[in-house]
Amino acid sequence: MADHGGCSVRHRAHWVVTLLGLAGLVALTLAVLAPSARRVLGAGTDGTVGGASGTTTSSTSTPPGSRTLVALGDSVPSADTCGCTGYVEQVGERLDMLTHRSWVVHNDATDGWGTSDVESDLSAAATRAHLADADLVLIEVGANDFDLSRVDDPGCVPAASSGCWTSTIEGLRAGLTRIIHSIRQIDVRPDLRVVLFGYWDVAVDGKVGRAFGPQFVLGSDQLTRLVNITVQQVATRTGAEYADAYTLLKGKLGTRDPTSDLIQDGDHPNASGHSLLAAAVVEELSRVGALAVWTEGSR
Repeated sequence: MADHGGCSVRHRAHWVVTLLGLAGLVALTLAVLAPSARRVLGAGTDGTVGGASGTTTSSTSTPPGSRTLVALGDSVPSADTCGCTGYVEQVGERLDMLTHRSWVVHNDATDGWGTSDVESDLSAAATRAHLADADLVLIEVGANDFDLSRVDDPGCVPAASSGCWTSTIEGLRAGLTRIIHSIRQIDVRPDLRVVLFGYWDVAVDGKVGRAFGPQFVLGSDQLTRLVNITVQQVATRTGAEYADAYTLLKGKLGTRDPTSDLIQDGDHPNASGHSLLAAAVVEELSRVGALAVWTEGSR
């Protein structure tokens, strides 16, 4: 089994990228709406959130008639590595436009967090205050729960039956279930929408992932599919929604190359990647009728 030099933790991003010569990779930049000056963001560990530009953190009050989005999870929703407007903030901007109503965004996702960290954070006063007002909660977490140094272990394939991931998958399932139940105890309104977001890859992907060899690519893809199935099952059993990050970045068959949608670490989305993720969330909200309800409520 190869030592991938820090592959076990998504937030550290110490992936071996120097061999790939990715310095010339130009990230695709998709046009997004300019961040709203009224956006209110929850603070990360350094008081900033999502790497979003043009946002404000000066107020925690909710403007009259507005709705509230809260994000929980790891470095993907926090978007600290992107230097762009992350998908959480982009979802808020798109909801502004689509529902004709102001959306306040509290991004409480934190770089490096696993499922247990998000669960513990539900006891924090600030997070509970954000959730108490939430109309929509986005949750993307779980990649950091896994020991990714085993991804290329032939004994861990097939992922679903190998036994390598059984304990961690059950921990993810139980943790996400407790998180949703806790959120619904904080915000008891029946119209609260909770969206669980899967991953396109729980490890590195694109050129960076391929540099570790075909066994790594196979193992990481199989583990990602197993994680996504687990997240989707939790969503179904708890009355939450599931948003599919995999198909937009990898394609239905997993053959799409997401290199141009990732920063040079091969692990985190760039501007175009975040735009795709935002589209996945909005598409799911539209599919389940949430946009229509929120739009009707604005009239």
